[in-house]
Formats: sequence, structure tokens, C-alpha cells
Amino acid sequence: MRKGSLPIFWIAAGLWAWIAFLFLTPDAAATKPPMPDIKGSFKKQDLKNSAQVTMQADQVSFSTVDNKAHAKGNVVVKSKDQQLYCDQLQLDRTIQEVVAQGDVFLDTPQEQVMAQGLTYNFNDGTGEFRDARVFVDPYQVKGQKIVKVSENYMTLDEGYMTTCDLDEPHYRIGAHRMDIYQHDRAVVHGMKIYLGSVPVMYLPYYVQDLKNRPIVTFEPGENKDFGLFLLTTARFQAGSHVKVTLHADLRERDGFGEGFDINYNTPNFGRGLLSAYYTDENQIASHHLWDLYNSSGVKRGPTMHHERYRIIWRHKWQIDPNTNAVFQYYKIHDYDIVNNGFLKTYFPREYRQDAQNSNLDTYFLLTRNMPHGTLTFNIDTSRVNRPLRGIERLPEVQYVLNNQQIGKSGFYAKSSNTFSDLTYQNYPKTFNEKTLRFDSNNDISHPFKLGFIQLNPHLGGEETYYSRTADLAQQNIIRGMFRGSLDMSTKFYKFWDYHTDFAGLNINGLRHVITPTITYLYQARPTFPASNLNQFDPAIDDLYRIHQFELGLENKLQTKRNSQIVDLLRALVTTNFGLKGTTGHRGFNPYDTLVDFNPTNWLSFHNDNEYDFHTGHWNSENFDGEIHGQNWSFSLGNRYTRYEGDQLTTEIDYIINPKWKFKIYNSLPLTFATNGNTTSARENEFVVTRDLHEWEMDVSIDKQEGHGTTFYVLFRLKAFPDMKFNLVNTSFQPSRPGTQN
Repeated sequence: MRKGSLPIFWIAAGLWAWIAFLFLTPDAAATKPPMPDIKGSFKKQDLKNSAQVTMQADQVSFSTVDNKAHAKGNVVVKSKDQQLYCDQLQLDRTIQEVVAQGDVFLDTPQEQVMAQGLTYNFNDGTGEFRDARVFVDPYQVKGQKIVKVSENYMTLDEGYMTTCDLDEPHYRIGAHRMDIYQHDRAVVHGMKIYLGSVPVMYLPYYVQDLKNRPIVTFEPGENKDFGLFLLTTARFQAGSHVKVTLHADLRERDGFGEGFDINYNTPNFGRGLLSAYYTDENQIASHHLWDLYNSSGVKRGPTMHHERYRIIWRHKWQIDPNTNAVFQYYKIHDYDIVNNGFLKTYFPREYRQDAQNSNLDTYFLLTRNMPHGTLTFNIDTSRVNRPLRGIERLPEVQYVLNNQQIGKSGFYAKSSNTFSDLTYQNYPKTFNEKTLRFDSNNDISHPFKLGFIQLNPHLGGEETYYSRTADLAQQNIIRGMFRGSLDMSTKFYKFWDYHTDFAGLNINGLRHVITPTITYLYQARPTFPASNLNQFDPAIDDLYRIHQFELGLENKLQTKRNSQIVDLLRALVTTNFGLKGTTGHRGFNPYDTLVDFNPTNWLSFHNDNEYDFHTGHWNSENFDGEIHGQNWSFSLGNRYTRYEGDQLTTEIDYIINPKWKFKIYNSLPLTFATNGNTTSARENEFVVTRDLHEWEMDVSIDKQEGHGTTFYVLFRLKAFPDMKFNLVNTSFQPSRPGTQN
């Protein structure tokens, strides 16, 4: 490994030999292992709950000399929540211990045991099982002799452990001897890994974690950025409070990449994440190594060298029930940092989730919930990543007073007071904006009802002190602004005694609720114009005159299902109307509509859009619809924004039979933005899923425009869907049908 880089790749490579088989022994299973219907074959009477051992059988005899009982034929023994079935047994009534033989089945809250013979104590739950299978969900343990030493500890001789519940399991961990600490760990001596009946690995000593989920991931594939690649990941537990993930990646065009993620949870000081990733790129000019030289033997282009890395430390501490602290350190070194190139290329899922709003700052935030409000202390700096210089708060202190009634007057007061030491300078430095700012925003209201109308008038204002402004000649100024508003709303109802179950509607009465709302808002022109202020926070610094009505109309159609009120249909329309003196458009501004329609449990629709009166076009429109039957479902989605284009998505899911199902997903750009750019891309994904008893296997082909075609195979335990073994996986977040925000 090159000088200066952490040799995690080689550390991880040395671990593969003993980590690789961990996916075979996950802490999960498809279903609880089925027990044979032994109970149903017995001719027995109902047993009464008792703290004592009760027994019944075809033949029962007692000995008063040694206080023992002997039973034969359809024997049933019960003690509290423990039951034993067998062909014959001997019971020591003094110590409540049995010796049973012949088709023995023991059912306890901790485990179920099938054996040819056993010795078991009902008092302490200990015993010895011979030629037995023990089911401790989700594991099956089988051995010539299994000794239960205590409630959570047993030993096994000459047997195996598996999560498969078949008599001949698909895989198993064989052992000469095994110490099993239930829900903790299994210590294996003389371990052999079997796939079916074929041994594939041997280790003289091994410890299997039974409370965590080790995952090993191999992700080969190909795309335009990396060429051929192999991404490898190992996740494992390092102690009771630390989970470690190692990354060791090989990319054809770039070379090696390595990193780690450490999730920790301290007993008294919170939890956090420490993450680092490093790559020393040597990017070749061709798409593949074998195409590096042209037919004349001339190299197609120079090899570009870039050192790129990222370090993150996040920590959250709940100091007490009312106080918590959050800290983040974020350092990124990237030649294309302004365009988030490192995140786009190497962490596409993270980039897609956060888009352009990724928080790359280093900050500390302390929050304290107080009797009548919230106090926060914030330090936020972007100097760690200078090319991404942003607004720095060193510090910012805020107290928010929640809406509180003033005595018993019926008047309510709320307030927000913020002190900030603000700095912003670009990179490379050509200017420096800074100020000390104290902002106080106050409001008094008095809700009351007039007839059938609910009213809530507000009076308030905002005063802000600035030590510096955009005009250096104007310093230590105080800006003031008056604000007043009136909220008005009411509700109208109508009820129909209508009942039907046509097409699964399940309507038990209908209620129509209409809720109109009107808000009158007047915000005076600030005493100091926003154009003369540096813009740190638009909500505080960019204030202007507002004189308008905000209008809303909500319609709901409701019914009762299973004694619960549900909305069959909800439609909401909102807009505002600018009056004389308003900054911006007078008259109606763009209106927003939202419609949710859920007629049945197999059909649902959602639509929201925005229409601009002044320009005469739709700014955005989103639609989602889903219909599904017993073995299938179909989803249709559409997203349109004027500046990003129009995209249609569909998804079909079909269950062929209990063993096979498939999914087909498509996304199709219908139109593009006016500037020719689009955030959407054509994508087609085909997934076939095979039920492998306790596993599910996905075989998928995903073709995305601009990202190439990716083939992946994924194994997933049905009982724990998030526990996966990826032979191949995509390097980006799969899309989903419907609206994508």
C-alpha cells in the first residue's frame, strides 16, 4: 500500500479466510422449525396447571420405597409450562427428575427437544439428551449427546448447528464439541462447514456470534466510472458496544480503495460513528485495462493521479432526559469537491439521498428542553473544507419560548430570541462578510369563537441588531418590523347513512367534512432594507412588506372501518391573494392542490401539483397509483417539474408460485427541462426471486442510462430481510415506483 494510506485492504484481505463462511451461519431463520405432531397421536386427558409434576400414561406404577414412578405407553408429563412426551419413563418425584426413552419430545419456553432418550430435571431445566435435536429459535442443534448445563448454556458432542429446519439441512456447522451460550455465542472445537453433505472448510477452533449478524458482501460489477470492479465489505461485532465494517475495493480504472465504519454505543456518553475511506487513484484513459493501448501500441492517454479521502466522526449524547448534544467532524479531500465528485462517484447512495444538500460542515449542537421553551447552543464551521466555505456560527445561542397563556387572560405569547456571531468568506478569499446579530421575534394572540367561526388574531414584531451591514458605513443598526394577522376557520359536516361492500369498498356510513380557512397577513416594510444587509439567513435577513390573504379549502370524505375513522378521499387547495402594496405579484399567486384517494385496501391514488396563474403553466405535478391482487401488484408513478423534466415509472410484481416471483421496474423520461438537462435517467430492472427454504435469492439485471448495466445476485434470510449476502450488487440506490423526491 502506498505511503500515507491506511493498509485496511491488506488487513481485510487477511480476514477473508475465516470471515467468508460467516454468511452461512446467520442469526436468523425462515420460520420456527416445525415440530412433529407427537402430541396429537397420544391418547391423553387434559392436564391441569400445577406447580407439581403431573403424569399420565397407559400404564403407571409407583414405588413408595424410593418415591419413584414408572410409566409406559403414551406418556405425558407436565410441570408448569414444560411438557414431556415419550414411550416410557421413570420419574423421581423427590427431585422432579425424569429418565425417558423412545420418541421423546420435550417442549419448554427455552427450547424444543426431540431425542431417543434423555435425563431431565423439571426444577432447574438441566439435563442430558441422547441422539437429539434441540430447536432454539432460530437455530437447530443436533448431536449424539447434548448436555444442558444451565438455562442458557449447553454442550454438544459430535453434531452440528444450523438455521435450516430440514432433516438434511442445506448447510451446517459440524463440530467435534460445541459450547453453546444461548443468544450469546457458540464455541466450536474441530469445526467443519458443510454445504449439503459436502465439507467445504475446516477450522480447529471457532467462535460464532449468536446475538449479532455478521455479513460478508462481495459486489462485482461494471460501470463507466470504474470499469470492472470488486467491492468487498465485512461487518462484525467487536465487543458488546462496537460494530465494525471494513471496506476493501478494487476498481479497474482507479486502483485500490479502503476504509472502515465503526458504530459505537457507550454506556454513559452516547453513541456515534467513526468512518474513513481512502483511495489513491491512478485513473487510466481507457475504459478497460486491455484497451489501454491502441492498435499502434500508443497509450490512449495519460494516467491521472488523485488522492481522495473522507473522514467523518458523528456523536450523539443524551445527557439527561431534557438535554442532548450532537457533534460532527467532516473532512473531505477531493479535487472535484465543489461538484461533490467524490460523493457522486464513490458514495452514490448517500449522494442521492442528500442530493446537493449534503451537510459537510463541522458543528456542535447542544439542546436543552426547559419548562416553557427550548435553549440551543450551536457552533457551526465550514473551515475544515475550505473550497466549500459556508456561513459559520461561532457561536449561535437561541431561546424559543413556546406558546404560553398569559395568566388566565386568554392571551397567548410566544417568542424566539437568537444571538449569532456570523462569518462568511468565499474560497479563495476575496471578501469577508461578518456581523454580530441579535434577533427577537415576538407574537401575542387571542383565539376565540364568534358564532361558528374560529378566529385567532396575532400581533407582533421583529427587532434585529446588526453590528455590521453590507454597507460598511452603516454599523450598529437596529431594524424593526411590525406584523399582524388574523386566522379564520370553520367546519361543515354532512352525514349519509350509506352502507356497501361493493368491490371491497367496506363503507359503513359516509361523512363529508368541509374546512375553509382564511388568513389575513400584514407585514410592514422593515425600517432597514434587506438589500443593505448581508444575507446569512433569509428568514431573518430577507424580510419585506407582505399584504395578502392566504386561502385554503379542505374536503374530506370519511367512513368507519373496524371501528376506526378513515379518509376515503381528501382534497386540499391552497393559494394566496396579494393586495395593494405587496412585494411581488398582486392578485392570485400559484395555487397548490393535493388529493389522496383510498377507496379500498387494494387501490390507492395520490396527486399533488402547483399551477402558476401569471405564467400560465404547471410548475410541478406528482402522481402515484397502486393496485394489487392476491399474487400481483402494479404501480404507476409520474413526476413532473418544469425545471427538471417529466418522468414515468412503473413496477409489476408477480408471485408465480410459492417458490418463484419476479419484479419488473421501469423509469422513462418523457420530457426534459427547458435548458435540456434532466435529473432523471432511463432505467430498466428485472428481478427474479427464488425461495430457497430459509433463504431468498434475487437475480437482477439493472440497466440505467449513463451508468451501464449491472448484474447482481443477492441472498437474503427470510426471517431477517436486512441480513444479506451479496454476490453482486448495484453501486447506486435503486429507484422506486411513483413520486421520487
